Amino acid sequence: MHAFFYTQPASRRSFWVRRATAPLAKPSLIAPSAPACLMQMTVDASAITMLRQMVMRICGEAMEFMRIEACDHGTRMKVWLCISRTLVGQVMEAVMRALPGAEFGRFSEPATAKGAL
Repeated sequence: MHAFFYTQPASRRSFWVRRATAPLAKPSLIAPSAPACLMQMTVDASAITMLRQMVMRICGEAMEFMRIEACDHGTRMKVWLCISRTLVGQVMEAVMRALPGAEFGRFSEPATAKGAL
């Protein structure tokens, strides 16, 4: 079972492409041209609420989505964050300070979607 926490309206076709013409789009703190980055990390299951609150406090509406998946028989959780590349350093620093047992995985940027609009 996967848990998703969406912070942006569902009117867009893709998480990777921002459209200024989205009818329900909220004003974002980060410029629409800021590229997104997909962070992967693993944390203890008991720390997932604190992680979610911390990421939302740092990123706010600049976070596209958060995906959480249980692993290791439910004792650890895999987390994927799609956030602005400019916020990656702040999120990493906060997670390392608050959750020393967290393990960081891949950081990837989306491929350019030329025909996605």
